[in-house]
Amino acid sequence: MCGRLLTKHSSRPDNYSRAAPIPDIHPMNDTIWIPYEYTSQFGLLGAMAHELHDALAELGCDARMLSLTNDPQPTTGVVMFMNTPASIDLLPQALFNPSSNMRAVQYMVDHPFALPDTLLDAWTQRTGLTNYQLMLPCADDTHLLRARFPGMVHHCIAHGLPRSALCDGAALTPEAYADRRFDVVVTGSVWAQEQIDRQLGALPEALRSMAMDMAHLMIKQPWLGYVAAADLVMGSAGVITGDWKSIKLLWALVIAIVNRQRRIRTVESLQGLRVGVFGSSAWKPVCKGTIEYGGEVDYAACASAFGQGRVGVAWGPTQFVHSYSERIMQAMAGGACVVADDRLLVRRDFNGAASRGGDTCVLFDWGNPEGARAAVDARLQDSEGSLKMAMRGRAHVEARCLWVHRAREMVERMGT
Repeated sequence: MCGRLLTKHSSRPDNYSRAAPIPDIHPMNDTIWIPYEYTSQFGLLGAMAHELHDALAELGCDARMLSLTNDPQPTTGVVMFMNTPASIDLLPQALFNPSSNMRAVQYMVDHPFALPDTLLDAWTQRTGLTNYQLMLPCADDTHLLRARFPGMVHHCIAHGLPRSALCDGAALTPEAYADRRFDVVVTGSVWAQEQIDRQLGALPEALRSMAMDMAHLMIKQPWLGYVAAADLVMGSAGVITGDWKSIKLLWALVIAIVNRQRRIRTVESLQGLRVGVFGSSAWKPVCKGTIEYGGEVDYAACASAFGQGRVGVAWGPTQFVHSYSERIMQAMAGGACVVADDRLLVRRDFNGAASRGGDTCVLFDWGNPEGARAAVDARLQDSEGSLKMAMRGRAHVEARCLWVHRAREMVERMGT
């Protein structure tokens, strides 16, 4: 999920239209500058920057897209950037001028371990992070932030979607729903096994053994996060895991191992159903029989991909175990009946008291990835109930999960 800022140019729109301000919020007086040039997998960050701009404008904020390489540097206001700048020197220098009141907000769509350590260390040396706020949809392991970056202010704000992701609700008829191309759609990426083997092979034997033990624990216990697994495995081997650098050491590799095994086992369990898999090319060897590789799909088109299936298996990001990403909302926006791995924040935000009129998804235990098949079969056997759930999911996203709802909270937090 991690992406970088200002290493690839994306075109700037010629003009920006602004809807009438939403009346129940006082828009910020400060201009909000949003850099729009990114390199990220499937175009996620560039699309997100434009979506946030439109949502802030809908709230009545003075939101402006910004090229940090071609436009004059702003000297006032708030800079909201996505994920990771390639260099601190690319950001407006007014941020580091003691006489400036300019502020920055970083919206990070990954785990805290994906934060750019060296950049934030340099920022701390210049300003003490007094003019910086971190916002992220991940609530997992955020207790680590204050110890690693003293003085950091952070807020957990869920991912959102643009209105354009919503399918035509009127078109969710029984006939159209039954006629969808796939029984089931999944989206997302896995590492190729060769890449995992290469990285494991480069490790000393002791670290390689730790990585495999941690992955085994997480696969067996889906609510056991990486940090807890590292404490158990590395800590029992005498490694002081309270140190950010040491506990982060095996993070990306362990997550990749767990991610590949869980997702592939889940997809293979769906053999015999018409399955569409959209994601990285590493999926191709898995896609045989009734499982079809649909190809890579841009972030902005993921909801449409889910819209090709009656059921969407919307698994969460493996680097989170309690939080969720945009995927579950994309599946609902596309009009699919959602089956998702059981997570605390999914239950809180999409089912029970959080949903209006009934649950918006069915949950399965990812300690047994094949359990997804039983949940999918039950949904496919109840076309009427599944269509109703799909309609509730779409309505829930429109009412609560659009970027305009998230931007409202962002503006409130920026004022604190």
